[in-house]
Amino acid sequence: MKKMVMTLVAVCCCVLTTSAQEARNCVYDITLGHVEYVHHDEKMSAGEAVGQVLSGALTGKTSVQASKYESDVKAAITKGLSGAYRFHFNDGLLRVKDVVTEGNLVADALITNIQATSSSRTWKDKDDKLQVSTTYRGIVEVTMTLKDAKTFEIVTNKSLRGSGTGSSAFSTPDQAIRDAIGRLAGSVSAWLNRYKPLEANIIEGSTTKKDKQKEVYIDLGKAEGAFEGLHMYVYQVKKIAGREAKSQIGKLKIEAVEGDDISRCKVQSGGKDIKACLEAGEQLVVMSRDM
Repeated sequence: MKKMVMTLVAVCCCVLTTSAQEARNCVYDITLGHVEYVHHDEKMSAGEAVGQVLSGALTGKTSVQASKYESDVKAAITKGLSGAYRFHFNDGLLRVKDVVTEGNLVADALITNIQATSSSRTWKDKDDKLQVSTTYRGIVEVTMTLKDAKTFEIVTNKSLRGSGTGSSAFSTPDQAIRDAIGRLAGSVSAWLNRYKPLEANIIEGSTTKKDKQKEVYIDLGKAEGAFEGLHMYVYQVKKIAGREAKSQIGKLKIEAVEGDDISRCKVQSGGKDIKACLEAGEQLVVMSRDM
């Protein structure tokens, strides 16, 4: 009987450990919902844009510019949703009855601005001929709203921007806008990565130099999406009045993924504080960050 109880306890502990690990960096489904466009002559604040998304006031009000770049903007947003660490892009609106795991999201987008501006510089060359150089700058602004896929309640929203420049000798206003659209994808991914960062713990110190920690090991590997070059913040964890408080003390960069649940990191800043905390046996957690 005692052996059976011990076995059950071991199984329960295993299940709890596995569940905790899955909850820490679990991957959620995300899909692109409605994409709306504001006329390019309208001026709208970020708050007003969110209000338009929530009220559904926009009904096909699309500018000529927006319609021209519609597929490109959608592709950039989709690329951004697909590039986030802890989200799997689902090509097709999730149905409520199919949503089991909490945290799955629908992303709505409101494009508030697509334009290209220009600035010119004139001078005379050695033959006294007037020369003109024009620089184009593309701007694309989008307000993203995340909704729970099961309840459709608003989770968060953010106004994002993509911008790019190009010389007239190699570019056109069209190319400047397309460059800005391309940059928008990175803004979408970065926003989601800040919303749901990858999390881990420093489990052991590696190399040191004098009073500074130079390398450490973390319990994040291939199984949870770790990759070489990933940058992370280091936080010291303290208990205050029964609550957990975190304070940032340094930065890391993964140098080598050495297994499913372990990676070696270079300490980029805060080496002295990190070493002191490790020697004192204090808990150090890390969270991914975008450069």
